[in-house]
Amino acid sequence: MNRNNIRFDLSNYLIHFFRDVDLSSDRPVDIPEFMGWQNIHEGDFLPAFFMLRATLRNGRIWATWSIRNNQPTVYGYNPAICFTEMPIAAFLESGYKRRLAGEAMSPIALVFPKEALYNLGARQVISGGSEGSNVSSIKVKGGYRLLPESSFSLREQYRYVTYSLGERKIDWTHEREWRYPYRGESFNGISSPHGIGEAESWYEIGGLDFIDTKYRIHGIGVIVESDDQVNLILSDILTLVDSNRTSYHTFSFILNNSRLQNNLQQLQNPTETSKTILDATIDIEPYFKTISIEDENYNKIFSDIAMQIEQSTDDIISCEWGGCWLWFHDNKHSFTRALLKKGRIFVTKDGRYLAKLDEFRYTRDLRQREYMANQLADYIRNTFECECCYFSVSNSYSPTDLPFYAGKISQDTSYFNKSWKSM
Repeated sequence: MNRNNIRFDLSNYLIHFFRDVDLSSDRPVDIPEFMGWQNIHEGDFLPAFFMLRATLRNGRIWATWSIRNNQPTVYGYNPAICFTEMPIAAFLESGYKRRLAGEAMSPIALVFPKEALYNLGARQVISGGSEGSNVSSIKVKGGYRLLPESSFSLREQYRYVTYSLGERKIDWTHEREWRYPYRGESFNGISSPHGIGEAESWYEIGGLDFIDTKYRIHGIGVIVESDDQVNLILSDILTLVDSNRTSYHTFSFILNNSRLQNNLQQLQNPTETSKTILDATIDIEPYFKTISIEDENYNKIFSDIAMQIEQSTDDIISCEWGGCWLWFHDNKHSFTRALLKKGRIFVTKDGRYLAKLDEFRYTRDLRQREYMANQLADYIRNTFECECCYFSVSNSYSPTDLPFYAGKISQDTSYFNKSWKSM
């Protein structure tokens, strides 16, 4: 790094922050009809942390047009993802103050190495142009706002931000904004500035698939506000890695900003920022360590108890067939990790940790196997304090088919991302 770049007002990161969303306000975020079985919301209020977890779990940040007063503020034909290169200390200070002032910001965010996003095409915005603040925009069919190509090429217009120091002052340079343009195929929900509401699923809205290994983004950080949130984010990251959607090199740290609110000066130069991030790093590598004797014992216990239940259960007339598994709710628990490393547990695409019950005969009635699985769950819960229950699919042996059924599971388990706080 150039020695002149080692300054408190510069950063090696780009930050994408989240805000509380009120779907009934004049600044809503259009969300898809289906956000996944594990993301559940009621009412019109979606907290920033809910939006962060939904984004993390889906592995995609949406590109948007940033609609204001029913017009896109992103010019050209490419919607964009916005980032700030504010140093982390400045971002946290701004996030606290602007949220308290009722502005659309919070100190909850995903943090990316600047070089990685630059290599993918992210660039700094251009505030104003050589022709001053009177560069006219025109509307074309579909609601796009375009600048004259003599001022900005169409490919670069996503970077333009109005700037004026005249009678009507317009100055957004404090945002230190970067943008990543989405140049992919047009899906429902992103084909034009007025089409977002048509999206049915998260993946119909174009954006950046930041967990995709082809992009090779390593060292992503997450900023949250409590130890409880740290644990939930850790669970989400493990799910992404355990389901082979990304590698454990993708994520580097989880920062609990509530521990820094009264001491932000420690983040005001690159050396101290690096040290603070290192101290905040959640090392997930131990969750993937080689199989130990303890792991072997857990697997033997699981198999032995399952076999005992199978041998002690009388057959009934089979009325219903389908797949039945044991669903483990805590993916950080040592019992869960042991079965996962031995291949007894697999992770579904929607994040369920399901253990195969090979000891139970598939010729048994499905409801009987559900009852037997609950017996096994009771033993594991009472002996190891590891929450689990049965999970079944009627008339299919695929865990992703419908209809599916499950035993007792608390909505407070990390599997669920809720828009409300538990009492």
